[in-house]
Amino acid sequence: MEREKSMGQEMKEHRIVEQVPWSETCFGCNGGPNEGIGMRAFITEDGYVVGRCRVKAGHQGFPDTVHGGIIATYFDEVLWHATRVDDPDLLAMTVEMTTRYQKRIPVGEELRVVARPAVFDGRHVRVEGYILLSDDTVAATASVHYITVRQEHVFNKTENARVKYQGDARELGSIRF
Repeated sequence: MEREKSMGQEMKEHRIVEQVPWSETCFGCNGGPNEGIGMRAFITEDGYVVGRCRVKAGHQGFPDTVHGGIIATYFDEVLWHATRVDDPDLLAMTVEMTTRYQKRIPVGEELRVVARPAVFDGRHVRVEGYILLSDDTVAATASVHYITVRQEHVFNKTENARVKYQGDARELGSIRF
């Protein structure tokens, strides 16, 4: 029997070691009934970042299908956190994103957005990722180029001053991807 694979790697459980702090003023994090995406992200012991969310009805483009711009937002939210795994105070901004849409994502679907460990080259950071449907099918892939924000930039002060909420990573224990 052929082993299950996701983006060329064997599907397995990954132990969660930390939940990424979130803010209700962030569109990606906000989990209100109509506001934001409600993404919750977790760092695994092997350096991946995995986000979980359920597609909201207000995020559809075609009937019962999530809008492509929202899919890109899923990636930007979770892959950005991969830039901060080793340094939670590091801020980076998106320079370029390439997204490949492979399968329709229906409204109500529980998603896992997986970010591979970031690759650094000076101030430039590259992260690749993919979205898994509940049946482990890859729905989309992305490659994002970020640039780190200099410490003296105002974004460092304003982002780090936002109220952030810590969840309990023990809630999940592990996640499969």
